[in-house]
Amino acid sequence: MKLRRPGILFTSFVGLTLLSGCAAAGVSPSDDDAADDTGDGDAVATAPFPGITSCEQVTAAIPGFVEGMSLVGDSVDDGAVMCMWAAPEGGPYASILISQNDMPTDEQATAGAKMLNLQATSFTDARLSDLGGVGWRWTADGSPDTTGYSTVYVPGVSVEIHRGKDGPDGDTSYAPADSEAIDVTLAVLKL
Repeated sequence: MKLRRPGILFTSFVGLTLLSGCAAAGVSPSDDDAADDTGDGDAVATAPFPGITSCEQVTAAIPGFVEGMSLVGDSVDDGAVMCMWAAPEGGPYASILISQNDMPTDEQATAGAKMLNLQATSFTDARLSDLGGVGWRWTADGSPDTTGYSTVYVPGVSVEIHRGKDGPDGDTSYAPADSEAIDVTLAVLKL
């Protein structure tokens, strides 16, 4: 089994870096937004960065997402966790990058996508909304299950998710279905 081409993921990691910079340059929350000491529950608590020490932990949390694949690459440090899985030659592959990150505004997401020649499409569900989170699908045409990837944000943490498969033009990364991206994120973060 060969390790899938790192170049496939490089574009997304560059994109994440660009979006992180955009988010960091964005408007800072006011003191009123940063803390809710009124007791009315309006503020959203920042999710702590997950205590992940290995990609084996990530694999155990998402068995259906990586079914039939083996862990082929990992990097774990204080600021990020990257895990890559692949099936035997010609089979599917997947990767996840978990990092401490600010949630981009709609404008920042759109600008970041344009830099990568992608379209940014937001998505959510009740579970993610309750956490103050949002998902972004970064694809060539804005549709799910097309060339690109997804990133799900909860306050303070982002989870970038790729599904891939070999095709006639080589390895291609696809954005997972929106519900699958949310399910994987919540399982990994144990929220």
